[in-house]
Amino acid sequence: MRALMLSAGVGERMRPLTDHLPKPLLPIANRPVAGYVLEHLARHGFTEVVANLHYRADAIEETLGDGSEFGVSLHYSREEELLGSAGGTKRCAEFLKDDTFLVIGSDDLTDMDLSELLRRHRQAGAVASIGLVEVEETSQFGIVVTAEDGRIEKFVEKPKGPSPSNTANTQIYLFEPEILNLIPPEGFYDYGFNLFPRLVESGAPFYGFSLPGYWRDIGKVSDYLAAQKEMLEGKVQARLPGEEVKPGVRVEAGAEVDPGAELTAPVIIGARSRVRGGARVGGGSAVGAEVEIPAGASLSGCVVWDGAPLPEGADLSRCVVLPDGTVAPAGG
Repeated sequence: MRALMLSAGVGERMRPLTDHLPKPLLPIANRPVAGYVLEHLARHGFTEVVANLHYRADAIEETLGDGSEFGVSLHYSREEELLGSAGGTKRCAEFLKDDTFLVIGSDDLTDMDLSELLRRHRQAGAVASIGLVEVEETSQFGIVVTAEDGRIEKFVEKPKGPSPSNTANTQIYLFEPEILNLIPPEGFYDYGFNLFPRLVESGAPFYGFSLPGYWRDIGKVSDYLAAQKEMLEGKVQARLPGEEVKPGVRVEAGAEVDPGAELTAPVIIGARSRVRGGARVGGGSAVGAEVEIPAGASLSGCVVWDGAPLPEGADLSRCVVLPDGTVAPAGG
């Protein structure tokens, strides 16, 4: 089966992280988040995948390649100007037009049951179906109201005032090919602001289904840090790098951990990194490749990217350390 992985966005809310890497390549437990998405697609039979690209497209292609590392055949669609989620799908119409297809965000970490979504989509006779979750903060999501059978009766993208519900769109979609006929051939067109309200208004068979499994939208730095910890805690079905040297403590090839260092689960230490004696690392920390953690340093709930410098006596909590030494706090 075929899928589109949305990968074109700039990721303004994730700066300064996205000044260094596009969102699909943000490392989660030392692997790009898009890699986890692709492997999840492969587990559910979506092995022919196209990614739409715009921001730092070369870096994405170079890192993800032909997709074989992740169990898929990966193709690319470059957008000179951003076309929006639906507009980007329309540009891939030739690739997607022959059968039911899935659309998913490249930065949405999930192990939700896509096969169950497909079953319910077909059972309902839907032209469009979306995966749903309950959220506390509604202003950054598409919010829906559904009938008892799952038919969507109302869709509001990022409500500014009172929200009609706490049921949110996960950016996991299944479409029948005829949906492509409803998207303009050119220009910017968005699912949440444009197409989905149109489907509701027209009375089209548009459904939303809550799905079992994990899902987190990585929309800001605090989400990114939470995703790291949850991944390391095993809350997400995923393939992690390195060897588990004791429960919840993973160490990658070539890393050196001094016997006098303290690693507290969950934590991962990247390839060829060194943890000096007296250093303490834990609380959901992910340390990338070729990082020197000096004696006496303390890291709790931190992500340290490949090659990032740490000063002597570093005492950091819930932040991201970037390769140029920038420290991005959880509130950023």
